[in-house]
Amino acid sequence: MIRSVIFDIDGVLIDSFEANLKFLQDMMQHAGYPLPTREKFVDLFSLPLPDIVRTMTGSTDEKAIHKIVIAGRDRIVPYPVSLLAYPERMEEVIRELGGKYLLGIATSRGRTGVYEPPKLAALQAHFKVSVAYEDTKNHKPHPEPLLLAATRLGVQPEECVYVGDAKTDVLAAQAAGMKIIVYSQNSIEGADRMTARFRDIPKLVGEL
Repeated sequence: MIRSVIFDIDGVLIDSFEANLKFLQDMMQHAGYPLPTREKFVDLFSLPLPDIVRTMTGSTDEKAIHKIVIAGRDRIVPYPVSLLAYPERMEEVIRELGGKYLLGIATSRGRTGVYEPPKLAALQAHFKVSVAYEDTKNHKPHPEPLLLAATRLGVQPEECVYVGDAKTDVLAAQAAGMKIIVYSQNSIEGADRMTARFRDIPKLVGEL
């Protein structure tokens, strides 16, 4: 029996591609590195920020990488919130699910960015826990973030559904022993359910 629905943020609760691309470009410019192209960022979008910075700089100097990451996380480089978009009927869906299930978040975002999007901040009370990048040693596709969210919610992994948008989300959910719903325009092998319409998520959760 499903008792909890745990969400990824980027690509699921928010459409952050344009905002994250601009943010990364501004970070690289601030640090004196070439700006990433849109095409290059497509392959990096689902990675945690430190891994993106590591790839874009090609640096093995972890202190230098950390300095760039901190400039982003501490918002020395501002995050372009105005470029964020949200799924249709997102607020309605979260309220509906929150009336039936324990809701949580497991994301590769840093802690400062979890409720930075205004519409997510307005819905924060519906999410009982949020697991951010800093909360775990290992990150998706490792199951640790999802398992920590389940532990904090007080439920077993098999009682959870994870909602993600990338192959790393599918692998993490499978390794954690959770069901996985992929919200994406693209088909991803291994998902228990897939949809391109956010409003269909409550129905799909009910089928699992």
